[in-house]
Parts: sequence; C-alpha cells; structure tokens
Amino acid sequence: MDEGRRTIRELNEKRRETLLFKTRTLEDVGRSLAERLGESSLPGQQGNYYRRFKQEIADSEASVESIQESLRRIKELDEEIAIKKLEKADREEETAPLYIQLGSYVLDAHFNQVPRELYLYKRQQALFLDRSASFKQRLLALEEPGGGSGFLWFGRAIQRAVIRRALKKIEKQLDQLRYLGGEQYAGIMEKAAGPAESAGDPVEEDKFSIILRDVRAKRQNMAELDAAIEVLEQEKNRIRRSFQFKEKPKRRIKILKERARKRHRDLLELYGKVGEAAGSDPVLQKYLEDEEKRALEKVRQYDRDMEENNREIGRVETAMAIDREQKKIARFERAVDGEKKRALNSEKNIAELNRKIAEAHKRIGELSELSIIL
Repeated sequence: MDEGRRTIRELNEKRRETLLFKTRTLEDVGRSLAERLGESSLPGQQGNYYRRFKQEIADSEASVESIQESLRRIKELDEEIAIKKLEKADREEETAPLYIQLGSYVLDAHFNQVPRELYLYKRQQALFLDRSASFKQRLLALEEPGGGSGFLWFGRAIQRAVIRRALKKIEKQLDQLRYLGGEQYAGIMEKAAGPAESAGDPVEEDKFSIILRDVRAKRQNMAELDAAIEVLEQEKNRIRRSFQFKEKPKRRIKILKERARKRHRDLLELYGKVGEAAGSDPVLQKYLEDEEKRALEKVRQYDRDMEENNREIGRVETAMAIDREQKKIARFERAVDGEKKRALNSEKNIAELNRKIAEAHKRIGELSELSIIL
C-alpha cells in the first residue's frame, strides 16, 4: 500500500510537470502569434482582450514609473532643503555674535543718534545696566573682609552666590536685547539702503562698518538660502499636488503593480488559449512557423504522456483497490473462522448441559423409587 501511494505521488508530480511544460509551450506559441499577427488576426474577442490587457499593463507600469520618479525627486528636494537649512543654521550661528556686537554699538552712547525703532531697546538696556551696576556694588561690598561669626560669613557667601547668578542672568538678557537690537538695525539699514549712522570715534566707526558689512553679507546669504528653500518647497508641493489619487503614493504603487501582475496573468492565459487554438484553427495554422509547429507537436506529445500517465495512475489505483478488497476478504475469513470456533464451543457446551440434565432426571427417578420402598 505504501509503495502504491508513493508511485501515485510520483506519477501525479510527473503529470503536474508535464502540464506545466504544456502550458508554457502553448503560452510561448500564443505570444509569438499574437505579437507577430497583431490583435486584428486573433480569433473571436481575443484580439480585443489582447489590446486591452497590453494597454492596461503599459498604463500601470508607466504610472508606477511616474510616481516613483516623483518620489525620487521629492527625496532629492528634501535632501537639498535639509542641506540649505543646515547652511542657514550655520549662517545664523555665525551672525548671532555679530548681531550682539552690532546691537551693542547701536544702543551704546558712542552713537550720536539711535533709530527711533530702537528707543525701547536702548531704555531697556539702560535699566539692565543700572541693575547690573547695583548688583556689582553690592557684590564688592560683600567681598570686603569683615569680622563676625561663621554664621554671618556663611550668609554673606550665599548672598554673593545669589548676586553672581543674577549678574549672569542680566548678561544673558543684555545679549538677547543687543541681539534683537542688532538684528532690527540691520533690517532697518537694508530697507533704507543707505549709509549707517556715523559713530563719533573714527576707530569705533571703522569697527562698526566692518561688523555691519559682515552682517549684511550674511543676511544676504540667508535671504538667498530662504529664497532657494522656498523654490524647492514650491516644487515639492507642486509634485504632491500632481498626484491624482487618494491613496498614499507607496500604496498607489502597490495597487498599480498588483493590477499589472493580474493583467500579466490574464495575458498569459490568453496566450495559452491562442496557442491551443492554433493547434486546430485552420486560419491560425496558416501563420505558424516551423518552430511553432514543432512546439505544438511537443504539446501533442505532452497530451499523450499525460494520458499514459493517467492510465498508469488508474492501474496503480485499481491494484491498490484490489489489495484493499483482498485484505477485507482475509479479515472476513478470519472473522468467520472465529465465529465457527465459537459455534463449535457452543455445541460442546450444549451437549454437556444436556448430559447434566439427563443425570439430574435419572437421579430424580432413583430418589422417587427409594421413597416408595420406604
């Protein structure tokens, strides 16, 4: 039985391989005919299906390529934007100390006049400077040596630490204020497009001019980077708006690829039907080339091989069925023998019981005679 099952499994595998060879051969013949003759020469509706499947495959593949190209371009744009943002961040980092220096010059008393827009900054700077001077005086007073208990000394140390932290905070606030003032002043100068206010000290004026020139150059560079980033962002948004579908691009690509794969399968099935028709259709047979005729002869041989294969499977299955029936007969015969043995044993048991009954009747008779005598 195991040998029979293994044989059938091997024959079925061979049949599947032969069927696969037959299917591929028919698809090759059908493809060759369809591509050579075109849709108009294919029988029935096959020409219309051929044109439709080919067009849908081409459209899907073109759409996939277009979306992939757009995604590649978006990735390139993102990289370019990131690079330019990093460049701008570098310029901002380089410009920050220049803004602080420029703001210090603008808000400083060395200038003969301060732009009206910066009056508030100048007043705030004065307040911060006054507060800083007051803290510094208190710190000097606390640092003077003096007597007193250790507790008093410890209290003065705490006060000094608090004042130093306050001074650092004021310095940060001053830097922020000067940064804002310098940034706004640079913007004012750009709008005015004229020379900066003159400083009273020629040396200070020269330093101021150098700083202002550097700030203007960096601001110009940052403006150019902003403009370039805006152009890149606009292109990226334009590409995204061009996607005429609701799904995300990667999901759309997946859908299109699956659609193309399905149409490829449909096209292969159509090729197979055309190849099969070429074996019997007189019109198609007129267009067959020698290689295609040889391929169709192989198909016929595959059919004969599969028929012989099926017959062999039938013979093996019949032999297995006979084997199963013979095993049933053997099992039934063993059951009959068992029943016969049980019947024989039953007959012996019945005879023994009858003998015991006879003995009992004989004993009753003897006992009856004895009772009469007595």
